[in-house]
Amino acid sequence: MKNKILVNAAIAGLLLLSGCKNKTAEDADNKGTAIDTVQQTTSHATAGAKATGDLMADMNEMMDKVHALEKKGIADYDLAAELREHHKGAIAMSETQLDSGIDAQLKEMAQKIMDAQQKEVDQIDKMLDGYDDKAKDYDPMNTDSGLGKAMMDNMQAMMKMPEMDAVSVDKSFATMMIKHHQDGIKMGKTIQQYAKDTKFKQMAQKMISDQQKEIEALQNWLTQHK
Repeated sequence: MKNKILVNAAIAGLLLLSGCKNKTAEDADNKGTAIDTVQQTTSHATAGAKATGDLMADMNEMMDKVHALEKKGIADYDLAAELREHHKGAIAMSETQLDSGIDAQLKEMAQKIMDAQQKEVDQIDKMLDGYDDKAKDYDPMNTDSGLGKAMMDNMQAMMKMPEMDAVSVDKSFATMMIKHHQDGIKMGKTIQQYAKDTKFKQMAQKMISDQQKEIEALQNWLTQHK
């Protein structure tokens, strides 16, 4: 009888020890999972912050190039030169999204934006060759009225940057591209008002229509991902 009691006590002790070991292992696994989750979150946040910085750099570089353009006093040429640099800004931001973005839908939109804007840049390059020898038709130094004022107003509008999401590159891209397209539409309306070349005006009209649709798509995406 005494031996049976000792055996039962030994078995109970082994079961208790086994339970403690299992509990310790489970706690270690949970702790490891929690650490992995924190590390992944931190990694995503760091990558998002870097990509957001890259998008800001793309936009700032574009504005610097637009601001540095030397005006010829030829409406078609100066407007086309500004639009070309503005489009190149969208291309750079789209490349950043394709490299660093996560959302498949936004990546697809970025690719379409990049392709469309590159196609227009190629068209503008040909236009600039034809506009270069036209006669001057406005004073770029007069920023109080006319085209000079409109271009100055557009530049000042570009400089008003939206509030960015420092963690999500996808949200940053959508927000920044909406702002970029809104500025592009302003430029398109200026082209329609002051450009002389009918084909250039038609391009501007198509651009306004296309970019308005893209703005709506980007806004819908942001609404769905609040």
